[in-house]
Amino acid sequence: MSFVESFDPFFADFGVSATLAGNTVTGIFDDAYGESFGGMVAGSGPMFRLPSSIAVTSGDALVHASTTYTVVGIEPDGTGLTLLRLQKA
Repeated sequence: MSFVESFDPFFADFGVSATLAGNTVTGIFDDAYGESFGGMVAGSGPMFRLPSSIAVTSGDALVHASTTYTVVGIEPDGTGLTLLRLQKA
């Protein structure tokens, strides 16, 4: 018997709406600040986590909070979620 987790409650509580390749999707947006090398290199790395059942292709446009991003990385985590690495368009 396999265990299947529903992420619907998680996205209902913490998710935000965005437009991915012209379709409305719900996911978790993060644009945390980070630095390395003692502060010599700093910046942010926008990411969007969504269910793996949503089709996405590298180069797709994602619009969140009136900002357009380009999907530059797609990282399924094996649990049913996929992390999209984004770059401001």
